[in-house]
Amino acid sequence: MKRKYKDLIKNVLLFTLSSFIPKVISFFLVPLYTSYLTTTEYGISDLIGSTVALMFPVLTLDIRDAVLRFTLDKDYSRKDCLNISMRIVFYDFLFLTVITVLQFCFNFIKINNIYILFFDIMVIVNSLYDIFNAYCKGTDRVKTIVVASCLNSLTTLTLNILFIVVLKMGLYGFLLANTFGFLIADLIFIFNTKLYKEFSFNYSKKQQKDMIKYSFPVIFSVIAWWINNSSDRYIITLLIGVSASGIYAVSSKIPTILTTFQNIFVQAWSISAIKEFDKDDTDGFIGNIYTLMSCMLCVICSLIIIFNLLISKILFKGDFFFAWKYVPFLCLAVSVDGLALLIGNLFYAVKDTRARTLTTIYGAVTNTILNFVLIPKLGAYGAAVATFIGYFIGFVTSRVIVKRYINMKTNFKVNDFCIFILFLQALLAYFGNKYIILQVLILLTILFLYRKSIIILSRKFISLIKNKRVK
Repeated sequence: MKRKYKDLIKNVLLFTLSSFIPKVISFFLVPLYTSYLTTTEYGISDLIGSTVALMFPVLTLDIRDAVLRFTLDKDYSRKDCLNISMRIVFYDFLFLTVITVLQFCFNFIKINNIYILFFDIMVIVNSLYDIFNAYCKGTDRVKTIVVASCLNSLTTLTLNILFIVVLKMGLYGFLLANTFGFLIADLIFIFNTKLYKEFSFNYSKKQQKDMIKYSFPVIFSVIAWWINNSSDRYIITLLIGVSASGIYAVSSKIPTILTTFQNIFVQAWSISAIKEFDKDDTDGFIGNIYTLMSCMLCVICSLIIIFNLLISKILFKGDFFFAWKYVPFLCLAVSVDGLALLIGNLFYAVKDTRARTLTTIYGAVTNTILNFVLIPKLGAYGAAVATFIGYFIGFVTSRVIVKRYINMKTNFKVNDFCIFILFLQALLAYFGNKYIILQVLILLTILFLYRKSIIILSRKFISLIKNKRVK
């Protein structure tokens, strides 16, 4: 029992390190980009990045998720997991090469062909990065992930300064720097862990079939996730205008604080969920983690909403300050999505990727429909509410379906009540600090309801620190 918590906390600390440095560096790079790139160049770079984020999991059949799941399964060969995924990336390389040659010859798409070339390269290096990342998670090489992640960010930072500031290469410099960042990380994975010794052309065809069968449904989840995160901005632009969309986009900067905590924990949990899965939750480990996660998300969400105006005054200037109104419901959306992601990893443990896909699609469809209903009536505020409801639908359906596979030993009523009062706090926050006392009372209520979880979490963290000091 203690080992389970120790492994999870160890991975949380490692992923905190691997996430913290990239976040700091990316924060530092924003003023550099806005100072040396034109709005058109930055727009093109964002478009390329968004398209890569959508396409590389689609083109690779999202094999990265299968790599993590099957490397943790003793019935399958770890080496074959790596080589099957490498074969898929190789086919993608051939496919992109053919498409690019045709584009260069006939110019089907009226766009600078250099951007097409960068897109191809970025798809490949990003695909390899995600696959190696998943493989190292599954083979307990988390420290390598930390090194690769940090060097990726440091390389990107250094080359951005060199290419953009010193050599004045503009957008090409930006694309080169980001491409080399991932390429360096890929090389770290290959040589630091000697993955090249595991490369082979021979692998089990049955395992390949099983892995693709597992990962293929997740493609639709990826597409739904992309729609869930992007549709509101397109619809705001269509119905209200670009200016409103820009203000709404800025509002997502504050919920990113919550997203960072969420992503760190979910990365660590993705390993434990598969390794420690128990349909009866005999020792209560999975139920306790769910409770601790919901406690963390609810408390941080409530705190951010309380200090929303203060943070907004620091981050948002001029017309962008109005973005503070959208923050509360976006934070609430991130909170319920975090719980849905935690449950989603349990679906991966039982190899039911279709369930995870369905829950994501339900949320995306709900969000898109409500965007068209609420935005004309409430403006961009309606988009924030629609985003929360969409994620909430995904969370609820995840909760319902997961009961088929596991009986989690946790008090769902506490979590449900906390989400309800956070919803009330988000409504109160629309009026600024007018009802700040009620908001503080809501935070205190959440702390009281989760008091046992907070004590348990504090004790385990203190115990881990003491053990480190003794060693």
